[in-house]
Amino acid sequence: MNCRASFFLEDGMNTIKKICIDPGHGGDDNGAAWGHAEEDDINLSVAYLLRCELEKRGVDVVMTREADVYVALADRCMIANKAHSDYFVSIHCDAFHKETASGISTHVFRGASDVSMALAERVQGAMLKRFPGHLNRGVKLAGFCVLRHTLMPAVLVECEFISNPDTRKFLREPENQLAIARAIAGAI
Repeated sequence: MNCRASFFLEDGMNTIKKICIDPGHGGDDNGAAWGHAEEDDINLSVAYLLRCELEKRGVDVVMTREADVYVALADRCMIANKAHSDYFVSIHCDAFHKETASGISTHVFRGASDVSMALAERVQGAMLKRFPGHLNRGVKLAGFCVLRHTLMPAVLVECEFISNPDTRKFLREPENQLAIARAIAGAI
């Protein structure tokens, strides 16, 4: 599918030309799984929609995986770094042993650049604006490998909790997946 349009996103003085999207988990690593929902499938669906939204805006997109396959964390970083991506965005669903846990969060590496922090704040703000009834879990500092070993500004978005029956239903709905993708693309 060609989703390309004829304009570029602006990041201050720099034109954003290429973004690496990382649909978390995949293959034998399903991530969190509750009921009939597996995190890696939702991540991939949202990532595809995000790719389309960004391509409509004229951005080249590199994906760390395009099917239900396992890609090692180091390889995800290598894909982003070799592509000389301007931003790295990893898509995930959160989970917790208490089924009532809910909310949206965006993670950056501890000691992240100001650009990474600004991107995380924009993504978090856009998600909460689009989904005002969802809990704001905030921008969090994390040591995730994909944030630590990517050379460009990087964020990891926890779109909601797959372990909560209500938010799991939300995550599985195609219109919500599209809305998540549009919120993230708009923030970028």
